[in-house]
Amino acid sequence: MRQATTGTLLVLGAAAGFGTIGIFGELAIAAGLSLSTLLPARFALATAFVLALAAGGRWGLPDTGRQWAATLALGVVYTGLTLAYFASLDYLTAGLATVVLYTYPAFVVVLSAATLDESVSTATLAALGCSLAGVVLIVGVDPAGVSLTGVALALVAAGCYAVYTVGSRTVVASLAPRSLMSGALVGTTVSMTVFGALADGLALPAGTEQWGIVVGIAVVGTVLPLVLFYEGVERLAASRVGIVSTVEPLVTVALGAIVLDERITPGLLAGGTLVLVGVVLVQRDRGDGRPPSDAGAADRGS
Repeated sequence: MRQATTGTLLVLGAAAGFGTIGIFGELAIAAGLSLSTLLPARFALATAFVLALAAGGRWGLPDTGRQWAATLALGVVYTGLTLAYFASLDYLTAGLATVVLYTYPAFVVVLSAATLDESVSTATLAALGCSLAGVVLIVGVDPAGVSLTGVALALVAAGCYAVYTVGSRTVVASLAPRSLMSGALVGTTVSMTVFGALADGLALPAGTEQWGIVVGIAVVGTVLPLVLFYEGVERLAASRVGIVSTVEPLVTVALGAIVLDERITPGLLAGGTLVLVGVVLVQRDRGDGRPPSDAGAADRGS
């Protein structure tokens, strides 16, 4: 019981950390910090920390060339997810973008059934319906106030997240989750660096405010929650990890209202509730004790 309580608190801490990503993204936009500067710097700092842990024997790395190739490819997919999510923040509030991103389990259901031949239960179908109905409700209640472009970008991010999740499931069978994460972080950093060079050109943050945002998203939104998450995973059943992690969008919505003065509309509350109900149904339906895929630990959204 004590282990489960500790694990729950650790995963809650991780979810709260991941929930700050959208807030830092909105702060970056307000500070004039381009994605080509913010994201390569963020992942470079996070990767350097994880590689330091690996060098000290506290974190794993892929062992073979095939494992490196697979994890680096996952990192490229994660780059697509992150870019789409952060692009959606130009059109949506941090809370709304994160809620829409959280439809990714619905995409996972469809993709897993198509590529991994996984069965789809009644509960999973109900979860799929809840998630999609939640997005429809969010957009339908206030169509003039919700950017369809932003919703589309957040859904693209959710689709990439699903590809990352399903890809991780195929790799994690032969590779420890921490090692998978290390390889994926390296792949994300490399591909983000290429993106930055091709987009606006690589540049260092300018001034204290921009550096604060970069360090904040790297430490509070990436490294710290990753460490907390994996410590929690070792103490908590897989199904409970997924359910506890659903506080992430709630943290983003709450922080958006407190820090950024974002409006919480009835449509967002109702639609967000349906999306989270869908996530909980999926996690309960998969409560079979399997270790969660590393995608659940990766910086959600972002």
